[in-house]
Amino acid sequence: MTMLTVLYKWWSRSIRWKLVGVFVIISVIPMLIATKFATQVVSTTFEDNVEAWLFQTSHFFVANILDQRRETASIADVLAENGSLTALVTGQSREMPPAVSHMINALGYDLLLISDNEGKIVFSSKPATNITSVPFGEGQKLYLDVIDGTPTLMAAGSSTFDYQGQRYHVLIGTLVDQSFVANMGALSSLTVRLYYKVNGQFTQVYASNEQAAVALPAATLAEVASNAADEYTSADIGGEDASIGIYAPIRDGNNLIGVLFCGLSSESGIADWVTSKNLFIAIFAFGMLLSLGAGLIMSRLLTSPVIRLAEGVNAIAKGDFTQRVPTRRHDELGQLSVAFNSMAQQLEGLRKMEAKLRRRERMTTLGEVAAGLAHEVRNPLGIIKTSAELLQNSANLTEVETRRLGYVIDEVRRIDQLIRDFLAFARPPQRMTELAPVDLVDRVLGSCQSEIEHQQVLVNVEDESGGARIHVDRDQMIQACLNLVLNALQAMEGTPELATPPGLAVRPRLDIRIATEGDEVHFIFADNGPGIPPTLIDRIFDPFVTTKDSGTGLGLARVFAVAEGHGGWIEARNAVHGGAIFELVIPASQRRAGDVPNDPAR
Repeated sequence: MTMLTVLYKWWSRSIRWKLVGVFVIISVIPMLIATKFATQVVSTTFEDNVEAWLFQTSHFFVANILDQRRETASIADVLAENGSLTALVTGQSREMPPAVSHMINALGYDLLLISDNEGKIVFSSKPATNITSVPFGEGQKLYLDVIDGTPTLMAAGSSTFDYQGQRYHVLIGTLVDQSFVANMGALSSLTVRLYYKVNGQFTQVYASNEQAAVALPAATLAEVASNAADEYTSADIGGEDASIGIYAPIRDGNNLIGVLFCGLSSESGIADWVTSKNLFIAIFAFGMLLSLGAGLIMSRLLTSPVIRLAEGVNAIAKGDFTQRVPTRRHDELGQLSVAFNSMAQQLEGLRKMEAKLRRRERMTTLGEVAAGLAHEVRNPLGIIKTSAELLQNSANLTEVETRRLGYVIDEVRRIDQLIRDFLAFARPPQRMTELAPVDLVDRVLGSCQSEIEHQQVLVNVEDESGGARIHVDRDQMIQACLNLVLNALQAMEGTPELATPPGLAVRPRLDIRIATEGDEVHFIFADNGPGIPPTLIDRIFDPFVTTKDSGTGLGLARVFAVAEGHGGWIEARNAVHGGAIFELVIPASQRRAGDVPNDPAR
């Protein structure tokens, strides 16, 4: 035996070495090689995606400015039309009307300015002497104001109105400052700077943070000037406060009038973290996590038998002794599964034995009661029945009295028959004879052939007894099997179409199979009726227990007594797809005297 064979057997029989094998397969060296290539791809892809997002952010910023301009123009039109500004034109008031002031403040506008047709300022909410109109994009205009020596753009809209033959111009605007785009200010990791061409120089007119003004590099300006409107230039950040950034052009026709910078700050903890070194570490760690995940999956496969064993133990603790676990393995868990199944089988047999001992004890008690009834009750009943018949034959009775005596005689006969049924529990097998099991079944089916044809029941008999014979009381066995067949027919009565399995409509069906197991003969009666109610299945062979509206409930109890009297046993269960199964087991005739039936519960 080679060393590899020894190692393989060791590996195949040990959970620990199976896990070690998984980690060897997913080794460190292949992961290092794969990580190197993945780092390059991820780093490049990440930077490209971030730059594309920043370019879209620049479009959003410009669009927001233009939307603000259109909004202010609409407000200016409203105020010009409703006459709210008349008092400011006539000089009656130097303060904005309350309604106008409330609207301006609520909408966050910075300036309300009214001028006459000659450009003279009639009213201004704030000092404004150097406001000029400047282009901003294709066919769009903004206003440029110099505040404290700093050029500042203003998104403003204008309108006109006439008063006493004089035309006035209304200008409402909001400054493009740090409070202009509130949601951008909330993104501390995003840096936005707007450079606008003022007097031939590109000057910073907006910044999303309060840092000192940053000059636009000449090389960057030259590169941006050569780009189309839908192109951007990647920023060479160097020592600046952003890890990734882009410069986007703002054009008026072919003229470059502004440059918008958008950068993702290192303060975000994301852009600055995504470096080649960090990516290498992260991807390598992720690969090792995959290795660990593979180990977890393998351990799951290995521990699933243990889980099934735990579930089986819990089921047995709750009283379900039919639990079994698969035994497909050949390692320690496979051996444990075999031991568990053996234990469960023994416990199931012990439970069946206990149930049958209790039932046998009840039947013995019932037999003793039946014998007492036969002695104490049948003789007085015979006297009552004879006396009633003599009185009934008397010529002096009226019709009513004759009918009442007939009731007495019928009831006495019924009680007498009930006592006869009781006596059957204590009657041992008599007139033993040897016969073939299939002949017994044929005799029973012949007795109830008319009922089978009436209900259109499909009967199927399978003889797998292999020529075995049984040594039984022929009359008692016929009666027992007849009770089982009649019970099946009555269960399927009134149900011409049954579903078994679900979705397939079939006729009422009774399957009778005769098989041998060891030195026993098994009679298995299976129907596709409604089955046995779960609340009755453990008591189905007890006297007076029945699922029918009428009946004494002694039929199946009599079958149990016959099986016990012949040294056999009977079991009832429900089929998987519906219907009931009764299995009657009788010793084969070749069994040696004194042998015990091969019932796992005995």
